[in-house]
Formats: sequence, structure tokens, C-alpha cells
Amino acid sequence: MEPELVDAYLRRIGARRPEKADAAALKHLQERHVLSIPFENLSFHLNESVPYSVEAVHRIVRERRGGCCELNSAFALLLQAFGYRVAFLGGRIHRGNHLSSQTGHFVLRVETDEPSGAGPWLVDVAQGSHSRWPLRLDLRTPQEDPHGTYLFSDAPEGDIDLALDGVPLYRLETRPRDIAFFFPVLWWYRTAPDSPFANKILCVRRLEDGKVALTATGRVVVRERKGQETVRQRITGEEELREVLRTWFGIHVDRLPELAGRPAPQPV
Repeated sequence: MEPELVDAYLRRIGARRPEKADAAALKHLQERHVLSIPFENLSFHLNESVPYSVEAVHRIVRERRGGCCELNSAFALLLQAFGYRVAFLGGRIHRGNHLSSQTGHFVLRVETDEPSGAGPWLVDVAQGSHSRWPLRLDLRTPQEDPHGTYLFSDAPEGDIDLALDGVPLYRLETRPRDIAFFFPVLWWYRTAPDSPFANKILCVRRLEDGKVALTATGRVVVRERKGQETVRQRITGEEELREVLRTWFGIHVDRLPELAGRPAPQPV
């Protein structure tokens, strides 16, 4: 990644340039990323391609947007620019009481350059319930975070389960994957009738004391503070939706997503 783009990325998330690739700097970078950039799936409903890696960095910096593939692949490049060792791990999401049968999410396994050898770390900036700080992948005891208590536990076939406040989030593989492994997953998310994203607009931004989320096919915005709902606003028109995206999420779009009658999805 070009130095100018690295600087723009740091400005976008309001982060300091790390002096070294250690755990303290990793914590700072992840926290700034989580609090600055929402996770959203607008591209699926605007019939746009889903960029990754450098192209994803440009979208994050210029358009102030990003979904799973965009955010984690872009953040991986930023971390690598500072000397962190990064690998992609696949995960299967828990949806209610059901564990997805396919690998539909990916996260970052990050190692630092510290002599102590602390880590490796789980870093995820692209899922509505992710932690604000990196999590130690090698620990099986509770890890406190501003967003709750996270706990890793061993799962069958060498996988690792992650739970938040006792609620399962996802099951991780430990085998590193190339990013191209996840391209068919993006296609499935866009085209499958039972995709959790195909008929649902989603936008989530973590805040210092909670989060704000656009849900229910993009027509309701919910603000939570310390786990308690404080604002629920029903969106009744296009201008109101534009204002919500702009005010709550910092997103400016030329076109608004439409679920009814949108063009047929194109391969990513």
C-alpha cells in the first residue's frame, strides 16, 4: 500500500502512526477502526461490486463505507504496512440457535513483533458484535472488552468457538485461508434466496457507550446505550433515510438501496 494511502487511512480512523508493531499499537488501531467505520451491506442492494484489499481501502477512505470483505481485508493491509503478521481465518456465524453450515465470515489472525510473544490475536472489524480490542486467541478464560465479555472455547475438529456474554458468535477455523477462498461466499450472500443479507439492509456502528443499527429492511434505526435501547426511529421516506445514513453513520450515497424491484444481482 502506498504511503499516501496509509496516511489517508490513518486520518480516516483518527489513529496515530504506530512506532512499532506491538500489542498496544494494535489495540489502538482496532479501537479507532471500530469506532470510526460502520459495518454495512449496502453494496448488495445497490448492485455494486464488493471490493477488497487496496480497492477496499479506497472505498473506506473516500466513500466512508465497507462490509465484511472490505473492512477486514483493508485493515489487514494497514496492519501489514506497519510490520504485523496477518493471516485470514474463516468462520461460521451463529444465527440464533443455528450454526451456519458454510464458512460465511473471515477474521484476522495477527502476530506482533514483541519479544514476549504475546498472542496471537483475533482482530475483527467487520461484524456487528465484534470486540473493540484484539482478543488473545490462545486464552480460554474470559476477556473483558468495552463491548462485553468474550470467551474462546475449543470446538470439534480443532476449531475455536467465540461467545459474547455467553451468547455464541461464530466458530473459527485455525487453518489460514487465501482471500480468494471467500469470493464464492460473497456471491452466495448476494444471490441465494436464503441469504441473511439479500433481503435485509444492515448498517451497524459501534459507539463509545453502545451502538446504532439500521435494521428491518433499512426502515428502522435503533440506538443502544450500555445494552439498553434508548432511541427507535421509524424511517418513512427517502430523505429521512439519507439523513439517518449521513447523521448516524457518516455515509453519503448518490443512490438509495431499494429492496423491491432492484436489478438482478451480478457476480462480485
